[in-house]
Amino acid sequence: MVHLIPSHLDDADTLKAYLVTQLSDNELQNFKRAFEKGAKVHLKPMMHLQITQAPVKYTNASHAHMRSQENKAGNTKPFVVIDRDVVDNSLFDVECNFAASKRVLMKALVHTEHLAISHICWSEGNPPMGEELESLDEDITPLRLDSEQSQPLGADDDEEELWGTDEVEVVAEHGEYETTTDPEILSNMGSSPLKAVRLVPAIAQQENLISDWTWSENVREISTPDGGRQRLPARSIRLAARFDPQVPRLRYEWP
Repeated sequence: MVHLIPSHLDDADTLKAYLVTQLSDNELQNFKRAFEKGAKVHLKPMMHLQITQAPVKYTNASHAHMRSQENKAGNTKPFVVIDRDVVDNSLFDVECNFAASKRVLMKALVHTEHLAISHICWSEGNPPMGEELESLDEDITPLRLDSEQSQPLGADDDEEELWGTDEVEVVAEHGEYETTTDPEILSNMGSSPLKAVRLVPAIAQQENLISDWTWSENVREISTPDGGRQRLPARSIRLAARFDPQVPRLRYEWP
């Protein structure tokens, strides 16, 4: 039996996303689809958005004012502002960080599909938002409130390269996978392992997966949904596969 390693949904941040403009149903759905794609919500969600219409007090308000009001309300997390730029597939992610011992506003315009990975990178400081802004070919000083950004972050990234390699971890028992020592296959795997593995094609198809030749590691037990541990038969392995994009996934439930 092939076991799919479950997604850890609780590990992903959920940020507030304020609509400060009126979007048509079609525009909003286009935004949601772009976010879902970038955040990999059907595999291992990188983050979630809780979209709500901005309160009246945020009408025509600056991002700095919105940040201060969020802080007063006890929300010190980053938040997202969705404005008319969403029609061009981009939005603002507004964050508040420390600099020079003072609390200052940090904000960036980023393509919708890149919001999740950008948020994770900024949260980990790898790289910080300020460094990404300074790398743009624009006259931007991130810590100045009057700095304007016209080029969204992520605008020049290769989407096929970024989002075409979505993977899921699976555990397969002996007989559900096959191995090869074909030198031509191994030579295309970078570090030239002693052997390559993949799911038996019929098994992969049955599980709605695409399994290419890859590395593996031995595994003797896995976690169960109830928090326990399940012992596996000898010669079970863990490997990476991909969901077949032609097979519809379960509908993502927005917070």
